[in-house]
Amino acid sequence: MIEKSSRPGAIATEIARTLKPEGFLGDVGARSYGSSIVSWFKKQYPKQNKTFEIYAIEADRIFHKEYKYKKGVTLLPYAAWVRNESLFFEINQGPAHKNMEKDRGMGRIRPVQSSGGSVSVGDVDEIQGFDFAEWLKNAVSERDYVVMKMDIEGTEFDLIPRLFETGAICLIDEIFLECHYNRWQKCCPGERSSKYQKTYGQCLDLFTSLRAGGVLVHQWW
Repeated sequence: MIEKSSRPGAIATEIARTLKPEGFLGDVGARSYGSSIVSWFKKQYPKQNKTFEIYAIEADRIFHKEYKYKKGVTLLPYAAWVRNESLFFEINQGPAHKNMEKDRGMGRIRPVQSSGGSVSVGDVDEIQGFDFAEWLKNAVSERDYVVMKMDIEGTEFDLIPRLFETGAICLIDEIFLECHYNRWQKCCPGERSSKYQKTYGQCLDLFTSLRAGGVLVHQWW
């Protein structure tokens, strides 16, 4: 496990010095160890006898403790973002809090400086964001087989353009992406969720851009 650094730019350097994979999984928005690493990745990979380095990127500190003794997985307890800066991490809580991990809603991140002094319903933590694209460029090489799972509550509309801008997108072989949009709410017929501002059409455009860029992209649920 990588300890928190007072210099966010040092994250990429620390990882790049120790990384020796043939394959690489970046679980962006990992949540718990069993959420996707055990329940999905370890059942489907590695392929072709490759050794995979697994990185769980999860900003919500409630999930951090369970990674402490997990072998073969490195936790990055930060938020994948477009630059190194402090962020607000907004946690949505359900009506029952007896089982905190199961009741923990997926969090959204926002830059501190653009918060306008207003935070919405739920708990809010100030966390460290890091430049995900630059980290990836330092962490892997073109010879590595890179798999990315991304479930980041709308931040994909920030991160993916940044991956294209920096050229880091060329390092990703497969990406499993959940795209978040203002879908109809089950609770309230005729009402769309206000949690996300993007439309379904914009999600389709995002998938199209990845395919056009040569990335094998799958929809994540």
